[in-house]
Amino acid sequence: MGMIGTLIGSGMTGFLALRSERAKQHALEQQEERQSRHRERLQELDLRLEHHRWRREHRKAIYEEFVEKSQTARIAALDYHRACLPGAPEAEQREEIRLRGRMAYREALKTSYAVELQGPDEVAARVGDCISSLRDLLTCAEEQEARSVAGPLSQGDAVEMDRRFNEAQDRLRLFTRAGRDALDRPTPPV
Repeated sequence: MGMIGTLIGSGMTGFLALRSERAKQHALEQQEERQSRHRERLQELDLRLEHHRWRREHRKAIYEEFVEKSQTARIAALDYHRACLPGAPEAEQREEIRLRGRMAYREALKTSYAVELQGPDEVAARVGDCISSLRDLLTCAEEQEARSVAGPLSQGDAVEMDRRFNEAQDRLRLFTRAGRDALDRPTPPV
């Protein structure tokens, strides 16, 4: 019986040691699994942050390009208006100036599509306002050219052009503010 007891005791000790070893192994596997998930979450967070930085820089470049194209279109429309004024030295180049104004507007319009695509919605709305005011400005200059054929433009024509020119600038400022706010937003939550 002593030998059987020893064998049973040693079997129990071996069984308990094996169980304890399995429990340790299971605990280690669980810890490794948690660490692996934690590393994956950190990598995913790093990727999201990098993507956010890249997207922010991409948006910034597109917003800046639109501001530049918008300013060029605004100045080109004003040059077009000036070419229609009585005694303007640019009158001989009016056709070229008109085409430059239209091309500048088209370039701003094309860039506005990229801004709308990038968003966010409040920036897309402001770019739409800018394009609308640029279109109004160019239309005003075209209408004034048509009237200048019949006779010299009036002081009211110059005032109207100034009003639309300033409106285009104000809308561009609102766009710039919306773009800056969008770019200054913190990283979206994970």
